[in-house]
Amino acid sequence: MRIPGKILMTLAMAVFTFIPPIADLATDTHVFHPGWLPHARVHTVWLLGLSSSIGLLALYLLWFRDEESLFNVNLAGVLGTFVYGSFFLSALSANFYGGALSDPQGGIEQSIMGMNLNVFTFSMASIALGAGWMMCNRKPI
Repeated sequence: MRIPGKILMTLAMAVFTFIPPIADLATDTHVFHPGWLPHARVHTVWLLGLSSSIGLLALYLLWFRDEESLFNVNLAGVLGTFVYGSFFLSALSANFYGGALSDPQGGIEQSIMGMNLNVFTFSMASIALGAGWMMCNRKPI
C-alpha cells in the first residue's frame, strides 16, 4: 500500500507546491495586485517560496530519500499538514485580522458547491494527504 499512498500524498503536496506560485504570480490577484501595499507583496512572495520549498522537501523525502523509511513518509506528512493547517488557520481567523478568502474588488467569488475554491481545493488535498499517509503507515497483512 505504500506506493498508492505516496502517490496520493504527492498529489496533495503538488497542490500547495506548484499551483499557488503559478496562480499568484501569473495574475494580478496577489503579488501584482495594484491595490496591495509593497510590504504585503513581500510577505506573499515569501509565503509562496516557503510553502513551495517545504513541498519540494516533502516530495524529496517521499521519493528519493530511503524509500523504506517510515520516518521520511511521516516527516513529509507532517510538513504537508503544517502547510494546509496554516492555510485553514488563516482562513478561520480572517475576521480577526480583516482578511478575506477572495478579493471583493476582483468581482468574482470562485466557488465549488457553494464553497470557496481555495477552501474546497485545500480540503480535498488535505483529505488526500491524510488518506495517503494512512495508507503508507498501514501494516502489511
